[in-house]
Amino acid sequence: MAHSSTVVLYSQITTYLTIVLLAFAWITVALRLFVRLRITKSPGWDDAIMVLTLFLFTCYCAFVRVLTLRANATGSLDIVLETLLYVQLAEVFYTLTTTALKISLGLFFMRVLTKRWQINVFRTILAVSALYGMVYVGLIIFQCGSPNNVALGLLDSNRCLPPKLLLASGYIYGTSNVIADWTFVLIPIWILVESNMDLQSKVSVSIVMSFGAIGSVSSILRMVYLTGLHIQNGGVSDDAVKATLWATAEPGTGIIAASVAILRPLFRNIKTGVRDRFSEYSTSKSTRSAVTTVMDRSQVGKDTDHDANIPLRHVNTLEEHSQRRLSNKGSMMSVRSPTDDPWETDIKMQQAQLGQVIHVRMQSGPPTFH
Repeated sequence: MAHSSTVVLYSQITTYLTIVLLAFAWITVALRLFVRLRITKSPGWDDAIMVLTLFLFTCYCAFVRVLTLRANATGSLDIVLETLLYVQLAEVFYTLTTTALKISLGLFFMRVLTKRWQINVFRTILAVSALYGMVYVGLIIFQCGSPNNVALGLLDSNRCLPPKLLLASGYIYGTSNVIADWTFVLIPIWILVESNMDLQSKVSVSIVMSFGAIGSVSSILRMVYLTGLHIQNGGVSDDAVKATLWATAEPGTGIIAASVAILRPLFRNIKTGVRDRFSEYSTSKSTRSAVTTVMDRSQVGKDTDHDANIPLRHVNTLEEHSQRRLSNKGSMMSVRSPTDDPWETDIKMQQAQLGQVIHVRMQSGPPTFH
C-alpha cells in the first residue's frame, strides 16, 4: 500500500483539477453553442455530440470526486468493493467521454476538409474510435459476468476475465486515443498552413490546436499508471490516483480546446465592437472639441461685431447751411443757436458689415460762405 499522505496529496490535486476543468468545459461549450446558434447560425451534429460529451464528463468528474473522498477507505470487504465499484464506473465514463469526444472532433473537422484522403482518414478514425470504445466499455462492465460483480475485476477474481486481457485492452484503447489525438492536430495544421488566413490568425488557431496535443500526453501518462487500478490488498494505491489524474486531464483539455476553436467569430465580434466603441468615443470627443471651438469663435465674433459699431457722422452740407442762414435773415436780433454751427454733427449708430471698409473723404479748410 502507498503512504496515505501521498494518496491524499494526489487526491487534492485531482480535486482541484477536476473543478477547474469542469468549470471551463461548461463555459466554453456554452459559448460554443452561442456562436453556432446566434452568430454563425450553423449548428451541426458535432455540437450535439459535444454536449453529450460534456454530460458524460460531468458524470465522470462526479465519480472522481467520490473516489478522492474515499482515497483512504479501508476496512471491511464491502467498503473496499464499494470503492472499487466507483473506480470501475469512473473508467466506464472515461471511456464513453473520450469516445464521444473523438466522434465530435471528427465530425467537426469533416465539415472543413476538402481532400478525399483526409476525409477517408477521419472516417476511419471515427469508425475505429466508436467501435473499439463500445467494445472496451462492454469488457469493463461485463468482465465478471453480471455488472453487479464489476468491482471484483480489480481484485483478480477467478470469476472475471484475466487481468492481462483487460490491461492489454486498456493499452490498445489508450494507443488509439494517442493516434487519434495527433491525427486531429497534425492534419488541421497542414490545412491551416495551406489556407489564405493571415499570419496572426494562423498563429492563434495553432495555439488552440496545440491543446489537443495535451490530451495525447495525458493519455500516455495514464497508460503508465494503468496497472495501479488492479488492487490485490484493498484500498486505492497512488498509481490509481495518478491514473485518475491524467484520465481527468485528457478529456477535459480536449473539450475546452475543441470548443475554444469554434469561438473565433465571437472574438472577432468583440474586437469589432470594442474598436467601434473606441471610434465612436474618439469621434464624440472630436465633435465636442469642434463645437467648443466654434462657440469660442462665435463669442469672439460677437465681440468683434460690437467693436464694429462705428459712428457715422452726418455733416451738414454748405447748401443746407445757406438755406438755414436765409431763413434766419428776418431777424437781426436773433441769436445764433449752437445748432447753426456748420461743424455740428448728428451722430447715428449703424451696423457695419465685417470686411467692409468705409472711406470718409473730408475737405480741409474752413467753409466758404457766399
